[in-house]
Amino acid sequence: MSQLAKLQADFQAYLLDDAKSSSFIKAVIDDKKVSAKKRLSIYHDAYRLRIVEALATAYPQLKALLGDLLFNKIAREYITAYPSTYRNLRWYGGEMREHLLTTLAQHPIAAEVADFEWALSLAFDAENVPELTLQELSTIPPENWDTLSFRFQPAVKVVRTRWNTIRIWQALEAEEIPPKSAQESSYQSWLIWRKNFNSQFRQITEMEVIALNMAVMGATFGEICASLEVEMDYEQAMATAAQYLAGWLENGLISNVVLISFIN
Repeated sequence: MSQLAKLQADFQAYLLDDAKSSSFIKAVIDDKKVSAKKRLSIYHDAYRLRIVEALATAYPQLKALLGDLLFNKIAREYITAYPSTYRNLRWYGGEMREHLLTTLAQHPIAAEVADFEWALSLAFDAENVPELTLQELSTIPPENWDTLSFRFQPAVKVVRTRWNTIRIWQALEAEEIPPKSAQESSYQSWLIWRKNFNSQFRQITEMEVIALNMAVMGATFGEICASLEVEMDYEQAMATAAQYLAGWLENGLISNVVLISFIN
């Protein structure tokens, strides 16, 4: 390693580690105005402040929920626990939910807010792909529908919550006083996607979650209908699957359709 490369590596280690225990300070010459330790501490603090700012941008309502002091404390702990490995700071922060499950285990709603906000941001930044229209789908003969498999937008994701997380998030986003945290009677599922350059979400039933997961994994329309027959008769299953499909098309979730050939 060249002397310059070693100097750069030592400086990076200084920024990422505890500045007080770093030997890199010895590589910097003092001057009469500001000591080497003081000058380096400016870089050390600025690095963390920039990342805290990026985390606050990614999690605005989490910050509103926790308050500035607690959020900054959590963010700095996160930086230590999860050093950035990204060239683009936009993608830093994806482990916040896991971090909060440990550091704020007594307040699980914080982790759920983080999970929801991160999913919204990923939907917003997901790759742009064309949307399949109902008119395009209607050109497929009815006898082929059983073998239809759908391809979904990269922005599509389902988030599950156990608390009244979304109501709290909505109140915070509207700058209103949020309701007290309360555990729901059962898990709630929320479909997240992007439409017209905006992240969208809506609550969906557990039955639709099953159908959607199957569709995303490549199941055919016929297979989705068959799975619904466990809960209802054939006609109801067909109607329910068609209703789900119509909603997915209307929301722009589907990008393409493929006819699957089954070999006997």
